[in-house]
Amino acid sequence: MSITDSQRRLVVMILSGGMLLLLTRQTNHLLAPWGLSLWLGGLLVAFPALHLNFRTGLVSCLATGLLLDVWSPLGFGTHALLFGLAHVVIFRIRNRLAASELTIGIIVALIANLALFVLLSFWTLGHAPVSGLRILSDLVMSQLVLAFITPWFFALQLRAISLILRPWRTRVRSGM
Repeated sequence: MSITDSQRRLVVMILSGGMLLLLTRQTNHLLAPWGLSLWLGGLLVAFPALHLNFRTGLVSCLATGLLLDVWSPLGFGTHALLFGLAHVVIFRIRNRLAASELTIGIIVALIANLALFVLLSFWTLGHAPVSGLRILSDLVMSQLVLAFITPWFFALQLRAISLILRPWRTRVRSGM
């Protein structure tokens, strides 16, 4: 049984998404004394929706959403559902965008992050009262960090995909 390219891309997306989730959790731990937190969900959705086929991207977004749901106090499946919906919306409009352009990727990630952040904020507003200033400060900081790290994260994902799709025999012969 051989692994297809689509399955390899899926593994890369899930592993890189998990890595970003771990880095975000560690950063939030460091920001906790100041009452701040980062949320970078739009970044987890943007690359699969812009660069992968529909099925692989959707499964990637759902799996990454489920990874986030494991750590979330929200109902299990909340992030997966929202990530899946965001993927469908972005995938439907990506033909109208220059999806290969980094600037477009950053803008899509920012808009997706904004939409997901606002939806989750309204979703959780009744469960845990938080001040509007806290929500606004978290959103502004998340958007600024997302704008700065999106080029790095997209490059990481592209490089990982190119490494994993390159045939093993070619790497051995070339000395890698």
